[in-house]
Amino acid sequence: MNEQPDPNELERLIREMMQSGKIDPAMLEKVSGLMSSPGMLQSLMSNFQTMFSGSSDAVNWDLALSQAVSIARTSETSVDAAIAQEVPNAFEIAKLWLSEETGFENFQQPKILTRSMWAQDAMPLFRQLSEPIAISMAKALNESLSESMPEELKSALGSATNFLGNAGATLFAMQLGQAAGGLAKQVLTGSEIGIPLHDRPALVTQNLAELFKDLETPRNELLIYLAIRELASAALFAANPYLREQIIAQIRQFASELKVDSNSIQQIAEQLESGQEMQTVIELGSALMARTEDQEIALERIETTLALIEGWVDSVSLAAARRLPSAEALQELYRRRRSASGVGQKTFAVLLGLELTPRLVREAAAALSMVAERFGKDVRDSLLAHPDQLPIIEEIRDPAKLIARLESDDDFDSQLRNLLGE
Repeated sequence: MNEQPDPNELERLIREMMQSGKIDPAMLEKVSGLMSSPGMLQSLMSNFQTMFSGSSDAVNWDLALSQAVSIARTSETSVDAAIAQEVPNAFEIAKLWLSEETGFENFQQPKILTRSMWAQDAMPLFRQLSEPIAISMAKALNESLSESMPEELKSALGSATNFLGNAGATLFAMQLGQAAGGLAKQVLTGSEIGIPLHDRPALVTQNLAELFKDLETPRNELLIYLAIRELASAALFAANPYLREQIIAQIRQFASELKVDSNSIQQIAEQLESGQEMQTVIELGSALMARTEDQEIALERIETTLALIEGWVDSVSLAAARRLPSAEALQELYRRRRSASGVGQKTFAVLLGLELTPRLVREAAAALSMVAERFGKDVRDSLLAHPDQLPIIEEIRDPAKLIARLESDDDFDSQLRNLLGE
């Protein structure tokens, strides 16, 4: 009597293959052998239904979240109690000092995050931003994997082909999860990637504690400065909800128009078949075709908006933190860290193959500071209060053009008031 294959062994093999991001030919051979029983296939598909077919989406977002949280937890510690105890006071000071520099406000209490909590909070935003290109990537990878799969394996899989037909979606979800999980080990705040994850300002205490170990700057000053930055970002988005909607809409439109390079996808499929780890072969940027002129223009708009947001936060934070003896040193420290770690750049590179330039952020901060000095803080803030007022990239790079535009607007307003007898 022939020995029946063990369904638990088959499930273990496929789960290990999909969760590790490694497709090993030897493992595929074992899977093929174990799948010879129709009853086995039925049992397997029932067991995996929750994991792989719980959604009709082209990308398995639940798997992406699971992957992100799992990676974030690999070296996670509990919330740093000492830092958590200092946070309320730091934010109270930040709120008071910011109120003197901007009319934008956010009264939400700060959220204390672990790394895995940051990953959980980040995934809904990552999904919004990456969904169009994720679907395109998953479809292209599915087709390529299907075309390159040996006929004997297709026959062995039988009714399970729909299950492995989701391989591309699974692999993209894992890549996205790995990116979010990796970023969770680096970020200090909830808005560090350029767009706040939610309405509440937030800090990741474990990452802050690790940063404090290597710094000579007084810990309380750095914590207050970071609280100012995080609260400023939260206030900007709370007062101007269109900003978040506009950035997400711009990025989704840009992503939807990106085309996947079939040759690169084929190379990815071949590397996966050779057993290489998924994260070493899926490079989103390299899998995209060259951008068109219209896409380059769209990319410039996205970069400009993100630079203006970060530049505004830089400008306002430095002004609000002026009472700190190390204010300028703290801002330079943060800028160097931003350039070195590239958290924002990594995020958009992973999601879209989009590269952001730190230099543009510095130029935006300088231009907005110049406006505040010349026309006042309210005029500076008004530039981000309406999409029609946002400076264009030429005005950021040459602030004299922005000054001229504002002077012209001021002259027009004066003439209109005189005409109306006000």
